[in-house]
Amino acid sequence: MAFRLTTKSQRVAAITVAAVIAVLSLASTVRASATPTAPAGTVVKAMSTATYGSVLVAGSGRLAGYPLYAVSSDAGGKFGCSIKPALGYDVSEGVTTQLPCTGPELDAMCFDDCPIAFWPALTTTAAPVAGSGVHQDLLGTVRRPGVGDQVTYAGHPLYLFDGPSHPFVPLGEGSLGTVPPLPPWHGLWDLVSSANGQPAPGVATIETEALPHDKTVVAAEEYPTSGRTAFTVYSFSGDRSGVTGCSGACAITWIPVLTTGVPSVAGAVAVKDVGVVRRPDGTTQVTYDGKPLYLYSAEQVVFGHAGGPPHPVAVGNGNGLRGPGGGVFSVVVQLPQ
Repeated sequence: MAFRLTTKSQRVAAITVAAVIAVLSLASTVRASATPTAPAGTVVKAMSTATYGSVLVAGSGRLAGYPLYAVSSDAGGKFGCSIKPALGYDVSEGVTTQLPCTGPELDAMCFDDCPIAFWPALTTTAAPVAGSGVHQDLLGTVRRPGVGDQVTYAGHPLYLFDGPSHPFVPLGEGSLGTVPPLPPWHGLWDLVSSANGQPAPGVATIETEALPHDKTVVAAEEYPTSGRTAFTVYSFSGDRSGVTGCSGACAITWIPVLTTGVPSVAGAVAVKDVGVVRRPDGTTQVTYDGKPLYLYSAEQVVFGHAGGPPHPVAVGNGNGLRGPGGGVFSVVVQLPQ
């Protein structure tokens, strides 16, 4: 049933109420428009590559297109890459300095006289945002003193190293942070798969190397974008029937040799001797003669001359060390052909 306003006083009262409502509505609108805009979170997006598959890159701001990396030693609730400076070499062999592994994102744009971190953290001021090809539910953050809110993917903290490149050449891929001239940060750096946050190392290459005492052993090529260096690999007697017995804390010290495709071979290594095995976390580990292969996170190297060659030579100092359950890690001797 509708009601009519029948008197002048009633009509005036109604107009007054309407005017008050309009003023209050306008004031509310003004207050809403004056509210500061919430900060936008860092965008992470996927880039499709021929060599590494779909990997994470920074997706916004001045760092857009920069490759993103994770390190194997960030595990078990601890950061292998920290802001604490460690002794290493700056520019040339023999010139020592204190170098931090990571630091604020600002260090990614610092090129002159500043305490630059080698692997600046990707940080955000709000919840990170999934760009094209990235799963929002895998994005997160971890608060780190001296760094800020570092972006994570599937729980792995993300880092920067090099700028965007065309064609895509990620200079930090396969860097083994165990040897001079850098401090012993004891970890392997890989690009990050946008599909699940696992390492995206590309296709592993297995070859041979000569240890200092002329013993020929199997090795894996690392630093694929900067000349490729052969690093000694090890087998573990605790592995049974191709199934790894080294995971969790063990895999921080003994880094699985991973691949994102059928491994390739070089030198005197035979294709028939190289294979793969699926690890519990879904990654694919390279095998030799059916034995899963590992890198030693504290591998030592020798330099051929003063100042050091561009690619140090590993010495196999992990040979004979014990792992979980009393198993032993051993260098892998090349099979006779």
